[in-house]
Amino acid sequence: MQWTPQRRRALYKAGAVLLGTAMLCGSFFAVPYIASAIPSDLADRLTDAPRNPPLAALHTENRRPQTVEPDESSAESSETSSVSVAEPSEPDESSSAPTPSPPAGALTVLAENFCWYTDPADAALNVINRTDYAVDLADYLRRSYPVSLSGAQADEPLVLIYHTHGSESYLPAGVDYYLPEEDFRSEGASETVVAVGDVIAETLESLGIPVLHDRVMHDLPDFNNAYADSRTAARKALAAHPSIRYILDIHRDSIFTQDDRCEKTLTTVDGKQTAQLMLVVGTDQDGAVHPNWRQNLTVATHLQQLLNETYPTLARPVNLRSSAFNQALLPGALLVEVGSCGNTVEEAKEAGRLFAETFASLLRRKHALP
Repeated sequence: MQWTPQRRRALYKAGAVLLGTAMLCGSFFAVPYIASAIPSDLADRLTDAPRNPPLAALHTENRRPQTVEPDESSAESSETSSVSVAEPSEPDESSSAPTPSPPAGALTVLAENFCWYTDPADAALNVINRTDYAVDLADYLRRSYPVSLSGAQADEPLVLIYHTHGSESYLPAGVDYYLPEEDFRSEGASETVVAVGDVIAETLESLGIPVLHDRVMHDLPDFNNAYADSRTAARKALAAHPSIRYILDIHRDSIFTQDDRCEKTLTTVDGKQTAQLMLVVGTDQDGAVHPNWRQNLTVATHLQQLLNETYPTLARPVNLRSSAFNQALLPGALLVEVGSCGNTVEEAKEAGRLFAETFASLLRRKHALP
């Protein structure tokens, strides 16, 4: 047979069609194998599909939140309300403000209940003990309350609020995503724990508890010197106002999963989503001069018990630590973690308001305040 140019072109064309068809079919059958090889975190970014777990998941000792605090050794040697675990809420149609659209590469914040129970009826005194000390919180409820108002002046501040890590920030209202490079820090007080301190101070004042609020961000400009700086400020406040009996150092937690996804603490109180709290109590295990740390733990235990009674899913377990966190200054000195970096500032403010109401109730009970 004689191969004319026309026959050659027809043959080449038919071959190309057959080859293209074979490649298309091969690609189709290979899709499942390609998809299975994509890492899950990359798959989330490609499909924009958040993997929010059920909020009923319990926080356990095998999966502890990462509470970021600096080593103090170099700086110091020496919840009746309707409460439930939050479920995803419907959009608020009464709000005219549009919900911001996530930018390219944004990751969805995972929400979780960080109490050790989901049913409010199961509320109990629990402790995350990161020290070598044996602690039974029930025993601390039976101890004498270590704070007295003897000598305090009625018109003088009873509570000092300050912020060792004042630049710790939250997400804006309505935002449930973040960029991987986000450092969750801000110099704008309205975005940080300082704003939560404002709410706590205002609520306490409205309930007749005099407050001195130090709004200085003591981690700026030097984060490593934050505790030394805030301790100096607290001592000055105590010298100027000897009526102060309680010190609240307001922080927020930083919680990430093992695959580095940001989580926020979340519960619902009276139908409103709110961040969760954690009382942190320091000790002398790391070498700080703090022999009376059990007095601080006594105050924290009484407050934790009242939080459990009033807002059962608001408070996470008490966190006992080896550093002192400046709590040797007073028996009534506490560190309060309000939410985490994945919470919105509005969720944190709501938690701060509920905390302040409960704290005021504790003071009225223990000191016969009006």
